[in-house]
Amino acid sequence: MVKIQTLKAAKVLQQGGVIAHQTSTLAGIAASPLCSAAVTKVQRFKQRQAPFLLLADSKKTALQQAVYISKDLRKLAQTSWAGAVTLVFKARKYLHPACYQGGYIAVRVDSDGQTRSLAKACGGLMLSSSLNRKGKMVMPLHNRTRFRYHRHINVVLPSAKPTGGNASSIHKITGKKVVQLR
Repeated sequence: MVKIQTLKAAKVLQQGGVIAHQTSTLAGIAASPLCSAAVTKVQRFKQRQAPFLLLADSKKTALQQAVYISKDLRKLAQTSWAGAVTLVFKARKYLHPACYQGGYIAVRVDSDGQTRSLAKACGGLMLSSSLNRKGKMVMPLHNRTRFRYHRHINVVLPSAKPTGGNASSIHKITGKKVVQLR
């Protein structure tokens, strides 16, 4: 049953829809970063323009976004992914502008296999953010969420297992420096 729901959610993402799903950290809202209409729906739901996290299907896909893979970036990627660590680094620009801030992107290879499968369905990267509106708590994943936010969310993918509910740590790699932001 979970596999069928994941396939349905992947199809919705491929068709430019928006889903609510569970990551290894928090429940999130997600869309394809290649579909402007879907990104706009996420922006409206989140009540902000940018930047948004990218969830990658693999280390390789994540690192392909980098303009330059420094020794620090390579080491952090090897030791932190797949896991609850988001890396921010200078990136190639070809995705929706909401993925970037000052030429940098935030990327995570999540430890949750379902999340990586969904990212793969989007071409390897999935735009994502926590499932909350501006200034509010992160919402639980249940069908009432879908009914309440039907203008924004096409599918709610129930969680196969509960998570700790903690946000990922964030490290920014700039030149020769690594700064922990959270």
